[in-house]
Amino acid sequence: MASPSGSKVSPVEMEYGVMSSSYGGGQISKSYQQDEEFSSPSKREKMTLQQARYANMRGRTKPASTFSKLEKRSTAIEYEYMNEMRTFIRQNFKQKECSRFVPLPNQKVKRRRDLKCHCGEILSGHYFIRFMKNPNTPQVSSSRSPEQALLDSIPDIQHHFISEELQEIMADENLEKPPPMNLSSVHEEWTTERFIRIQPTTSFGKINFVNVEHIGGTKPAKYIRLSDSDSVDKVLELMEVHWRIMEPYPPSLVISVVGGAKNFKLDGRMRDTFNNGLIRAAKTTNAWLITSGFNMGVMKSVGQAVQQGQSFSWDNDRMTHLLRCIGIAPWGYVKDRRFLEGNDDKGKFPAYFKTSNVIEHGRPVPLNPDHTHFIFVDDGSRNSYKGVASFRAQLEEKIKAPKSASGLEIPLVLVVVEGGTDAISDAHTSLQHGIPVVICSGTGRAADIIAYAYSHTKTEKDKRVMKPKHESKLMDKIREAYEKSFKPNEAEAKCAEVLNKVKECCEKAELVTIFHMNKHEDLDLSILSVLLKARSSNTNMTESERLNQLGLALTWNRVDIAQEEIFREDVLWPSGSLDDTMTRAILEDKVEFVRLLIQQGVIMKEYLTKERLNKLYQEIPKHSHILRVFTKLMGKDSLSRDEKTLSKFLNKLLDKYDGDLEYESDLDIGEGSLKGAIEGRFKRPYKQLFLWAILNHRQTLAKLCWELGEEPVTSAIAATRIYGSLSQECPRHESSLKEKLNAYKMEFENLATSVLDACHSVDPDKAMILVERKSPSWNSVTCMQMAAAANDQKFLSSVACQNSIGTQWKTGILSSWQMVLFAALLPPLILSLEIATASDKAVTYFQKLVIFFTSPISKFSYGALMYLAFTILFTYLILVDFTAYEITPIEIVCMVWIITYIVDDVHTFICFPSPTIWGKIRDWYGVLKALDLMNFILALVGFIVHLASREYFMAVKAIYCVNCIIFFVRVMKLYIANATLGPKLIMIKRMLEELSLFIMVLLMFLLAYGVASQGLLYTQRKRDWEILKDVFYYPYWQLFGEIYLDETTGTDDACVSSYYNTTNTAGGITPCRTAHWLVPVLLACYLMVGNVLLLNLLIAIFSHVFDTVEKNSIEIWKYQMYFLSMEYKNKTFLVPPLSIISHILLIFGWIFRRIRRKCKAKSKDKGDLYEDRQVQYLQLFEKEMMANFLRNLKAVEMTSMEMTVSKLQKRVDDLAKLIEEEMIADQQAGGMLPYESTMVATLGGETVPGSAHKWPSVDRVLEVKSRENIGIHLNGKAKHAQNDEEKPKSEIVIKFETDSAMEEDRHARKLKRKERKKKKKEKKEKEKREKEDNPVVRDDSKLNNVNEQTSFSKKPELKQKNVLDEENSFLAPQQQKAESEKRDFVLKSIIPELRRQKPMKQELTFVKSDSEEEGKPVIARSPNVNWRRDITLDSDEDNLSRMNRSSGRKISVELEHSDSGEEAPSFLARRRHKEKRKKQRYQNESD
Repeated sequence: MASPSGSKVSPVEMEYGVMSSSYGGGQISKSYQQDEEFSSPSKREKMTLQQARYANMRGRTKPASTFSKLEKRSTAIEYEYMNEMRTFIRQNFKQKECSRFVPLPNQKVKRRRDLKCHCGEILSGHYFIRFMKNPNTPQVSSSRSPEQALLDSIPDIQHHFISEELQEIMADENLEKPPPMNLSSVHEEWTTERFIRIQPTTSFGKINFVNVEHIGGTKPAKYIRLSDSDSVDKVLELMEVHWRIMEPYPPSLVISVVGGAKNFKLDGRMRDTFNNGLIRAAKTTNAWLITSGFNMGVMKSVGQAVQQGQSFSWDNDRMTHLLRCIGIAPWGYVKDRRFLEGNDDKGKFPAYFKTSNVIEHGRPVPLNPDHTHFIFVDDGSRNSYKGVASFRAQLEEKIKAPKSASGLEIPLVLVVVEGGTDAISDAHTSLQHGIPVVICSGTGRAADIIAYAYSHTKTEKDKRVMKPKHESKLMDKIREAYEKSFKPNEAEAKCAEVLNKVKECCEKAELVTIFHMNKHEDLDLSILSVLLKARSSNTNMTESERLNQLGLALTWNRVDIAQEEIFREDVLWPSGSLDDTMTRAILEDKVEFVRLLIQQGVIMKEYLTKERLNKLYQEIPKHSHILRVFTKLMGKDSLSRDEKTLSKFLNKLLDKYDGDLEYESDLDIGEGSLKGAIEGRFKRPYKQLFLWAILNHRQTLAKLCWELGEEPVTSAIAATRIYGSLSQECPRHESSLKEKLNAYKMEFENLATSVLDACHSVDPDKAMILVERKSPSWNSVTCMQMAAAANDQKFLSSVACQNSIGTQWKTGILSSWQMVLFAALLPPLILSLEIATASDKAVTYFQKLVIFFTSPISKFSYGALMYLAFTILFTYLILVDFTAYEITPIEIVCMVWIITYIVDDVHTFICFPSPTIWGKIRDWYGVLKALDLMNFILALVGFIVHLASREYFMAVKAIYCVNCIIFFVRVMKLYIANATLGPKLIMIKRMLEELSLFIMVLLMFLLAYGVASQGLLYTQRKRDWEILKDVFYYPYWQLFGEIYLDETTGTDDACVSSYYNTTNTAGGITPCRTAHWLVPVLLACYLMVGNVLLLNLLIAIFSHVFDTVEKNSIEIWKYQMYFLSMEYKNKTFLVPPLSIISHILLIFGWIFRRIRRKCKAKSKDKGDLYEDRQVQYLQLFEKEMMANFLRNLKAVEMTSMEMTVSKLQKRVDDLAKLIEEEMIADQQAGGMLPYESTMVATLGGETVPGSAHKWPSVDRVLEVKSRENIGIHLNGKAKHAQNDEEKPKSEIVIKFETDSAMEEDRHARKLKRKERKKKKKEKKEKEKREKEDNPVVRDDSKLNNVNEQTSFSKKPELKQKNVLDEENSFLAPQQQKAESEKRDFVLKSIIPELRRQKPMKQELTFVKSDSEEEGKPVIARSPNVNWRRDITLDSDEDNLSRMNRSSGRKISVELEHSDSGEEAPSFLARRRHKEKRKKQRYQNESD
């Protein structure tokens, strides 16, 4: 197929959408050219997303002048950046091309076109062939070498790329012919130095994989082709400066993955384990992943893991990979690499590439699309995996090298997954260079070989040694894995070389960690452990190295490893050395590390300086919620620890806040360095960190600072106050954030309540003092004040708070409220009230009077009585005393009374215990107080109008009537003091709020029906306010049952007749009401919606409000009682109207103090009277109660079901690890191999071998054993005839051992099995024919020499029983019974134990004696076996087979004679007794 320009286009190129040029194969198709041209910086307008957003909001399609300047500047910067990168690449990186086609000798190909050059490329793939076919190809570089210029000057350029002898052979018309026989005669010497030409690289840019679709975002991968001799330093510079691979975060680790290629694949659980562990490690450390970059084997698995966990960073309109996967691949082994070649030194941006999952043997491999960067190493060879190993090793070594050696000083770890000999070589090279290696055991080949060698190598005298039998087994494994890949004459030497490398790898035990893929461990933790293990092997670590170790543990957030491996007792950390680590732990929210560092000696008062706290505030993310709140409240877009700005901000959140800096004057120190050292430090550093954590929503860190700080109760309430303020500033659409903040607030409220309850349970008096005292840490504010501001109803309803509120409410009066009310009515009863005292002295009568009249409850009682009197008097004024033309004395008294109420409210507002004016308005001066003030002012206005003019007396009376309504409603305020009526006020308040919203909905239906009905009833109407009244009036009352059918369905005949008589017309349009058929229909629909739907909806809303309030009614009432108590506590002892006297006296007193320049405040209250000693005592008490609460809470958590299950799971895992370690130790000590071997059973000299990887046949073992018993019995009988004193005994000895010499070739064993089956079949046919011809004749002499082999039986017990019954027929009945009992014992006890026993050296002896009573068996115990502990019954044959394949034991069962043995009870007798007891117990339970 020809392109428009006349050049040929291959089908592959058409599929890619590109045209292959003569050199580079890289012209883009027309559609792609259009896309690239449209996306070129010089062709498009450059705006950021934010600029484009504002442009769209303003309806502009062109950017403003400012945007145009930014666009030009951005385009110029990008153009300069691209030019710098191209110049850097052209100057520092080369590529290699073969310039002479010399075919390799002795090639076995069918066509001449398939002949390969010494470089590995066929003729058509050489650069000069592509150049000759398209001479218009742009040249590689403007600066051409002298050799190239000389070649261009020669007319026939082909003579310099191919010899004259080969020109005719390789002509186009002969390419399909077979190679000639005399091809070797035209052989020409080919050398790299002579025919590999080096020139500036043209293959770089970005790869766009056109046939790959991913969930989520995709971004082209950067790539470059370079020579294997190029500088590694320049490669790192390219990656850092031009690729910007360090953005957005520099890596803390580099993970290099090697392993299986074409024939390797991870499936199932191992794939999930590998992917999850690798991604966790990469994300935790921002690690780089390095592979070969191909779409096969372990490289593909790494790519799939990266694709699964890939995410991007979006900043400044730039998309950056968070997971960076670098593929270092040989250029000559990349499939379709011509699509990555550029036409000139400008590279390809982008290069369109199509990957594939098809892997052909011996052919180049496609690239994996999930890698983010590719480095193609070109050594001049093609179609072979060469030249990359050395370059990759240099690059990794440079990454690991310290910065003083021009390295990156980034830790490097090698992960081996399966793999061939090259993986073993890579692991060997890495270990020799001190690079830690993680071996993924269970994946096969190289990984399993190294894991086996490592597990069976132990340290002896500072050397790692392996036993000869393990080494032999290791050699067998190497042969099995790699022998076929070697030439026959070199196989043994190559295997020995691999063995030596593996043994050398095991010598670096401190750098190797084995990760078992089939277990529950995490790969990321294995990577961390090998890093720490490698660094811990250095006994003389410097402080910098220890800090690097600590940084790794911090990156993985492994406090346990840091505590056990890094913070050892023999390591001393200098003062200040852990400060940077502490800062990092705080910023990364690693709270357990913060706790650990504090335990290791970091002093927070020395660590947290003003500068360091300012740095913490500067690190707050720019899109965080706290910055938005700060900008909204303060008008600034940056939050820093500026003392004034932050104090103002916290004042708005807390109502009151001080900077809490520690100045020199606060400490008793002299002049000198210490005075300067403490400057800028905080008195309470944990408080400052606590505030920082709360503002950043770091709940766990805030709880840690709360535990370590002062005043836990008040601090927790301060946290609820801040969280509540932040929650109020959340927009309505951020409901999830608001819910989270409210949850944090509730958590701290529960903590404060729990600690306060713990204090109350120990000492109620001290608990009351804690909630009443003014906090020295929190700006002299009580915790109840902050709790009231934060709406902490649960805290204020706690026992300690209610005791305090009750004490303040009664001021020490112990009598009931009924007695207090009677005393208020009858003052002589005051002397009979019971008053609490702080000492043993009795209270005098005068003191009782003072206490009673100054207590809030008496003020409330007198206030209620006087208010009722005022209400009665005002009612009398309205109903009786009000006159139109004069001001009565009662009206004047009422107005004076109202004025005293206003003055009293102002005095209460000023004295209310809130630190700010806004706090007073929020906490006390609510809606009802505002309604009271408006009502009082309205009454005074009516009085002034009445006083000024008598003409508006009806308006004045209307005002007074409205005042009377509000005065009566205000009586309900007195209900707050009652626990039953108080919550009902909250119900009414919330129902009114819901009712107002409901009216907004109802109003739409009302207007819709009212307007429509009035429009249908009146065809024509004059402009009048009556219309508006009709629209609202009739629909409103119709909701309540007043239908007005006459007005809505009938015609106003009187109006019509009057209109006709007036106008002298008949018929036509009238302004009167006229019936319409649609009005009743609309009325029916309106009533259906209004009465049925909306009213029932309102009832449901009210029911929900009632249920909500009723559920928390006690908390609500206790919360209201605090405000009521604080209000009356600050009132004067005289109530209105007499309170005016007290207020006048207070004013004169204030003026007098001002004149005398005295303090304007009152005398010190109770909170200011505490001494420092008492304050410290209370703080210690509070801290101790908090510690007790946390200990109890931890104890409860430890006994919870979740913790129990977690502990059980951990114990099971630890036990499994311990068993595995003991098994490996036993194998190393006893010579056991954990791999499969053939199992053999020997009975009295007769060998019963099992098949490969299986146990010997159970039925055959029993059959041979039983026949041997019969033979022994007969022999023993004959022996007894010779010597009566000697009693023959039979003994079964079961031994566990190994014998690697018993292994047979698999193919040979298969042939033997077939032969045995054939012989068995022939034997059965022969015996069948003999039975048909003659009866069976048994020869007892043959029973002593039975040597017969059988296979595994599906139901062995039936066959064993038949065989034994036949043999027992020759014995006496007593002997038959003994043999039968022995048979049952073997079947039910010994054989199942053989199937499940762990591979350990044991002997088990079973003894039978002819002199026993009734043939009961006697057991002679081996000293190596604890019968009750080690023997359990298990007859699962599948478990047996699985165990055999994994443990590989050989079992030898021998029948011997023994003359000694100790008697033991029969197993069957004990079992029968046990079953009998179970049945009896079950029967008893049933009865």
